[in-house]
Amino acid sequence: HTQRVNAVALNADATVVVSAGYDKEVRCWDCRAPGREPIQVLRHAHDSASAVQVSGSLLLTASVDGCARVYDLRAGMLTTHTVGPPVTSATLTGDRQCVLASTLDDTVRLLAMTTGELLASYGGRSAAPGPSESAQSAHARPYENRQYKTEAALLTDDSHVLAGSENGVVYAWDLVTAHCVQALQRHTRAVCTLSVRRFGQGRGARDALLTGSHD
Repeated sequence: HTQRVNAVALNADATVVVSAGYDKEVRCWDCRAPGREPIQVLRHAHDSASAVQVSGSLLLTASVDGCARVYDLRAGMLTTHTVGPPVTSATLTGDRQCVLASTLDDTVRLLAMTTGELLASYGGRSAAPGPSESAQSAHARPYENRQYKTEAALLTDDSHVLAGSENGVVYAWDLVTAHCVQALQRHTRAVCTLSVRRFGQGRGARDALLTGSHD
């Protein structure tokens, strides 16, 4: 890259690294090759490439140009979803039927992967917990994402959407109803990254959330 790298992802067997850069490019690198040249360079973004995810033969990218792009590397096809506001993160649902995108307008959107149809949105009024919520989240402020790159993710069963906010809160919404079920004030500044991992097996299995913040 000629400018800073914004995101990096690996394929399933860790043989290929994909990087997204401020130079608008997405580059693919063969970890086993002795050379330092990328095996493929994608130049479809019109502004900074902000996020990247590899899932099987699918490559998902996000850009500040307001688009999420899905590359089917096996079929050689590109599908571009024009979201509108700058897209700071994008991830596929577990069944690879939807794209979850966070944007710089206080909103997280769920899009159909093949058509780009808006299926649900999270944030705004839906981010404010109602009086029946737990004491931990009763006084949480609305979800905020206007300035910083923040990320959204899903629980491993795709039941809930999680997103970090610029106000230091991590929000959780029901995927289907878009109702905010929890808002955790664990940071004092913008929550810029989060990751969900499942631990254990059977009935004892549970999801764990790791967050990173500007604090």
